[in-house]
Amino acid sequence: MTITAEQIKFRKGKIGASSMAQAVGYGYGGKTRAALFHSMKGNTQPDPESIAMRVGNFMEAFILDEYNRSTDRGGIEYPQTQVHSDEPRLICHCDGITTKTTTPRLIEIKNVGPHMKDAWRDGVPKYVHIQACGQSMLTEIERVDVVAYFGGSDLKVYELQFTPLDHAMLYDNLKDFLAYLDKDEEPPHVQADLPMLAAYFGYKDEAIEADDTIIADAVLLAKLKRDSKVCTTDKLATDELEYRIKEYMQDKAYLINKEGVPLFTWKQGKEKTTIDWEAVARKLWITGHTNNFNDPEWLSACQSNTTTKSGSRSFLCKIKGVNHG
Repeated sequence: MTITAEQIKFRKGKIGASSMAQAVGYGYGGKTRAALFHSMKGNTQPDPESIAMRVGNFMEAFILDEYNRSTDRGGIEYPQTQVHSDEPRLICHCDGITTKTTTPRLIEIKNVGPHMKDAWRDGVPKYVHIQACGQSMLTEIERVDVVAYFGGSDLKVYELQFTPLDHAMLYDNLKDFLAYLDKDEEPPHVQADLPMLAAYFGYKDEAIEADDTIIADAVLLAKLKRDSKVCTTDKLATDELEYRIKEYMQDKAYLINKEGVPLFTWKQGKEKTTIDWEAVARKLWITGHTNNFNDPEWLSACQSNTTTKSGSRSFLCKIKGVNHG
């Protein structure tokens, strides 16, 4: 619902659910990751409150009431701000939650103005879908009702459901953005090939479900890796377990259990491109060309002395609360 002054102050330097799409490269209306980076760094002024924002806040109570009339799900205003247990810079202010459903459902309210209708032509826009996934991740509530009011008698309820794998994929990509903040390095304007919410965005399957043997191997490996006193024998055991799990995963990025909860990730790192500037300068000197950016010979020299190396795959444990016994 309406965000209070205290909540606005609290969210400074943090990523709220409404900004998560922008952080992972799906910002609406040209909002880039770089723009969010500078906003969080305090390098730019926040957007001033507009009439559309004030109308949206005013309409939320009315839309929630109409949602209850049409669904009888007992929606009420969500009581507090949620903060991620492992990364306190990830927060959300949910609009509402149901009280009459078997399991609770989050409610995200959208007052869709005339200039925004096209974005909803094919259903919930990607940036809203990611916002709802972020809320689901932070509250650990898998179902979210996106309630969109288009004016007149046109009210639509879109029922979304998210899995632990969806949460893990979103979290990993948000952490990637936060790493740029920590390094004080502006992120690329677009994050290409984002492997998240695969079913919704049409990406290839990034996960493989572990069988009982691999689950046992994964739990044992997690215990050994988290033991601060690993002996030589344990090191040999961890190497063998890691080898077996990687052989099972092949080219998949996520190893999940039967409930879809990630156990290990083995993700491909970003490619690294380097230019041998010494070789470029030598070639230009020999041919008598200058370092004019528009000179075809200069471009050819750069291209012929550029190498791209594939990023290494990073193998990480995602199992929490392992009993060290």
